[in-house]
Amino acid sequence: MNKRWKSAVLLLGGALMLSTAANEVAAADHSKAAAVAVKTDAQIAAELGVLQGDGSGVTASYLSQSTTRLQAAILFLRLQGLEGEARSFKGSANFDDAGTVNESNQAVLAYLKANPQLGWTGTGSGRFGPAEAVTAQQYYKVMLESLGYKQDTDFAFADTIRFAEGKGLNRIAEAGQLNNGHIATATVEALGVKLKGGDKTLLDALVGQKVVTAEAAASAAASSVRLATSDKVGTYMTDGSGKALYTFTKDTPFQSACKDQCAVNWPVFKAESLQLPAFLKIEDFGVITREDGTKQTTYKGSPLYYFIKDAKAGDVNGQGVNNVWFAAKPEGAAPKQEDQQPAASKEYRVEMAGFAFSVKELTVEAGSKVTFTNKDKVKHNAVSDTLGDDGKPVFETKLLGEGESETITLTKPGTYTYYCAPHKAEMKATIIVK
Repeated sequence: MNKRWKSAVLLLGGALMLSTAANEVAAADHSKAAAVAVKTDAQIAAELGVLQGDGSGVTASYLSQSTTRLQAAILFLRLQGLEGEARSFKGSANFDDAGTVNESNQAVLAYLKANPQLGWTGTGSGRFGPAEAVTAQQYYKVMLESLGYKQDTDFAFADTIRFAEGKGLNRIAEAGQLNNGHIATATVEALGVKLKGGDKTLLDALVGQKVVTAEAAASAAASSVRLATSDKVGTYMTDGSGKALYTFTKDTPFQSACKDQCAVNWPVFKAESLQLPAFLKIEDFGVITREDGTKQTTYKGSPLYYFIKDAKAGDVNGQGVNNVWFAAKPEGAAPKQEDQQPAASKEYRVEMAGFAFSVKELTVEAGSKVTFTNKDKVKHNAVSDTLGDDGKPVFETKLLGEGESETITLTKPGTYTYYCAPHKAEMKATIIVK
């Protein structure tokens, strides 16, 4: 086993053999649900030694901080087992901006400059840009090269996101500039990716090397809950494979009302061990025992389900079914059916500015008025994707000039995605009518 692989194996293996501790559910009502064993990506990354945090460790504050190019480079070296070698490097040549970091990190930059085959050649003009923010595209390049793939040989930098998605790396693909919570998610995600040139994942390889037992690997392979985004529903929760999870407004806290044929059409999501992204809270999850004795996972007290007509990741065909089934949202379940009748209609405003709608997802009561106002110098409008019985969009404003407004009234519950006709590629949003 070469030096870099052995170091990475020992680092990952030691952490994976740590047992998953069960977490008590916080609220009093949670006594109706059993505790669920949960670990966040951040906890796993910390145990791996990939994230070491600041002086206080891997805290919520640390996870919210932006990730820099220097941090990403150090994480790359750590995964390769080269961090110690880099920090003790004595080479004199360095990047022109190396003086902006401390002595230990200057050694790291000198090591990267002396080893351009590692892929960290700087930002041009002799500079490294250690404090510059890192994007999802840049960090997925780091992960791909950690798994044995090389830029300009296996993939072009411009094609990084698509290539990474083809390898199963996609959980932070739309994050843009990253914070340390994103880094935790993307790094842990790489454990399940196949190494270049083989059929084994990194975790499989660790088991084959007898560094991690099969039992420990099985324990580490917890079910996942992830977040996804769609034009139809906005941000929603999925399982680890990307299949949508749903809540049922007829359920009561920690008790399912979905039985018999309902349970056939809406299979339960059950996972007594979970792996979570840093953006979801451990204490929000629990496990209940249904009347038939089967287990079901809950989120903020709401039982979670699949929909039988969702065939693949990205399908959200259950959204709004009978106005009682809704994609599970990170903020919590949809309101109960009896709470959905508004006392009076309300008025809402959406601005068109900077080639975007000011509210990406707006939830309103049936009978509400929504006023669109254009703040740009070019003309915009708002056109519903949903067609009415007459085959025309449910709503379509005129083309509004700068400063012009138009008001629509929405009376029928449902989810309405809409767009600006002249700028459809850039301008899309959603209105949910309750």
